[in-house]
Amino acid sequence: MKAFILAAGSGERLEPITHTRPKAFVPILSKPLIEYQIEYLRKCGINDITVIVSSKNREYFEKKLKEISIVTQKEDIKGTGAAILSAKFNDEAIVIYGDLFFSDEKGICNIITLKENAIIGVKVSNPKDYGVLVLDNQNNLAKIIEKPETPPSNLINAGIYKFNSDIFTYLDKISISERGELELTDAINLMVKDHRVKVIEYEGYWMDIGKPWNIIDVNKWALDNLVFSQNLGNVEDNVKIKGKVIINEDAEIKSGTYIEGPVYIGKGSEIGPNSYLRPYTVLIEKNKIGASVEVKESVIMEGSKIPHLSYVGDSVIAEDVNFGAGTLIANLRFDEKEVKVNVKGKRISSGRKKLGAFIGGHVRTGINVTILPGVKIGAYARIYPGAVVNRDVGYGEFFKV
Repeated sequence: MKAFILAAGSGERLEPITHTRPKAFVPILSKPLIEYQIEYLRKCGINDITVIVSSKNREYFEKKLKEISIVTQKEDIKGTGAAILSAKFNDEAIVIYGDLFFSDEKGICNIITLKENAIIGVKVSNPKDYGVLVLDNQNNLAKIIEKPETPPSNLINAGIYKFNSDIFTYLDKISISERGELELTDAINLMVKDHRVKVIEYEGYWMDIGKPWNIIDVNKWALDNLVFSQNLGNVEDNVKIKGKVIINEDAEIKSGTYIEGPVYIGKGSEIGPNSYLRPYTVLIEKNKIGASVEVKESVIMEGSKIPHLSYVGDSVIAEDVNFGAGTLIANLRFDEKEVKVNVKGKRISSGRKKLGAFIGGHVRTGINVTILPGVKIGAYARIYPGAVVNRDVGYGEFFKV
């Protein structure tokens, strides 16, 4: 059986993190999101895997993924339906959306064994944000309702399918949606009138990484499910470690540092002296957390440095960022209301009272910079010393107040 991972989306909702990487390469502890999906497919015996990408990101995928077929989606039409049309199959195939994290391979292995077309459903607390599955009395799919104001249930489309080649008959019958895309779900709603589509409920952890703070959420889940601590680095005397902590190869933890797990410290990272890593800190690789720096519930990506006298809370920092001394990220509003964030042109609530900043790759801040809750700073931006960043900063912008 073949498998197709749909990863051609531009990742606008995850900006600024996706200014410098496709969303399929958002890291979850030690590896990118898409590598989890590939691993699960292989565990289920599927080795013929194709990733559907955009022309803009093809080179990135080719560099990072080995022994995986890569197909470029045609640029004239967008959408999940168009992605499948870019790589037709003759028999059966598994199709997975490329921005999903799920905790194990069981759902995929279960639908492989079915003779009919199938879709995986998962129960969530906010079904109106997704495509809700409506079932008939035999637990087959009757229809998918996209983002209903009054959801008929909390069982939603998990973005994992098994199709035979009949799906192409229905993709040929649909037209461009209001969003300007060819929607796979429109084709499925036609298919269910003629063919049975089995619904299999997935009971593991599932997350659609669609908003910047979801990167924190999914890494928190991964940390909560660490089964053991590990120390492969060099820990000096007078370092205090509590709880589950992973310290990878060539990491150096200097004297006076206090670490409260769960915490993940990637290979080649340097911590301290006198640093404080609080629960749910994730350092992906070759990070510098220096003297008198405190980090809490944040994901800091490859090669980024917080060298001295800084606070980072509830934030996501992309690769190769460097903070000037005294750079502080505020993570709590004065009125203690939920922090709002601009996502794809709309200002929405994160649902979190504590939320810091989202900082794109290769950003530099001067000394004594303050960044307010919910702010996004685009890749390659420069923040002038002493600035108070109280609005989003664009890609490559020089911010001075």
